[in-house]
Amino acid sequence: MSVPLQPHDEVPLPEQLFRLSRLLRTAPRSAEDLAVATGQSPETTQAQLGLLQTLEPTLQVLPGTPPLYVITGDWTAAERLTLRRGLGALAERGAEPTAPLRELAARLSAPLPAHVQAALPPLAVPAQQPLHLAEVLPLVTQAWLDGRGLRFDYLRPGRAHSRRRVTLQPVLVHAHPVTLEPLLTGRETTGRRAQRTFRLGRMLGVTVLEGAPTPAPVPAPPTPQGPSLTAQLRFVGRARLQVLEGRFAHLSEPLIHADGSVEVTLQAPAGSRSVLPWLLSWGAGVQVLGPAPLREQWQTELRAALAAAEAAPPADAGAA
Repeated sequence: MSVPLQPHDEVPLPEQLFRLSRLLRTAPRSAEDLAVATGQSPETTQAQLGLLQTLEPTLQVLPGTPPLYVITGDWTAAERLTLRRGLGALAERGAEPTAPLRELAARLSAPLPAHVQAALPPLAVPAQQPLHLAEVLPLVTQAWLDGRGLRFDYLRPGRAHSRRRVTLQPVLVHAHPVTLEPLLTGRETTGRRAQRTFRLGRMLGVTVLEGAPTPAPVPAPPTPQGPSLTAQLRFVGRARLQVLEGRFAHLSEPLIHADGSVEVTLQAPAGSRSVLPWLLSWGAGVQVLGPAPLREQWQTELRAALAAAEAAPPADAGAA
C-alpha cells in the first residue's frame, strides 16, 4: 500500500514541497522534526522527502541517528569553511558588526559534520568597535542595493564637534585595504557632484532618502598611478608568525633567514598614504630595509614616537 503524498488539509503538493525546502535551507532537520513543523504525519513527510530528493540535487542526508536532511545550496563543505574563515577575519578586525557575522557563521556551519562544527572556534569579539556601526551598515547597504540616496552628518577627522551635512548617491560599499574598516564611496548630489569616500564609523544620523530609486552611478575610473613602490621588509618575533600564516595577500612569498626572521616585499602605489601607518602598527616586529626614502620616513616617525614616549607628561594631564 503506497503512502499518500497529500495530507488531509488538501494543501497542494507543490506547496508542501516548497514548505519543506524552506525549512531544509535554514538548518539540518530530521524527518520527525519536519513532521512536527509542518503538522503532517511522519509517513507523509518521509514520502515527501523521497520525492524532494529527486527534485533537489543539493539535498543531502547527513549520517546519524536519526539521519538529518539539509539543502546546502551551491556551496560545497570546503567553500563553507573558506567563507567562515573570512568571517572570522572580519570579526577579529572589528570591521563588521559582530551579531550579523555570528548569524552568518552559524548558517554556514550548520550543514558541516558535527566533528567539524565542534572544532570551529567562536568568532572573536573585537576590543573596540564604533557603537553605531551595526545600525549604519545595514542602512547604507540597503540604500546601495535599492538605488536610493543617503543623508548624514559626517564627523570631520581631527576637528572636535565639527560636522558636515552630506547628501550622497551610493556607488560602492567596500573596505579599507589595510584595516578592513567599512567605507562608502558615492557622488554628492550637491555642489560639483564629486565622488568621495566616507568612513561609516564617522557617519551620524544616517537617513535613507524617499522617492523613486535611481540607477546607481557608474564608478569613476581610477586615477592613473605613477610608478609603484616596492618596500623590502623583515619581520621578527611574533610578527613573523603572522606573515608565515599567510594573512596578508599583498606581501610576496616569504624568505626565511637562518635566524628565523622573515623577509618579504610589499608592492604599493607610489605616494600611498596607507603604507607607513601600516608599517608603524607592527611596532618592533618589522624592519624596513628599503627603499631609502621609505626607511627614512619610518625611522623619523619612530624617533618622534620615542621622543613623545620619553617626554614628561604635562602638568595638567588628567585634569577635569
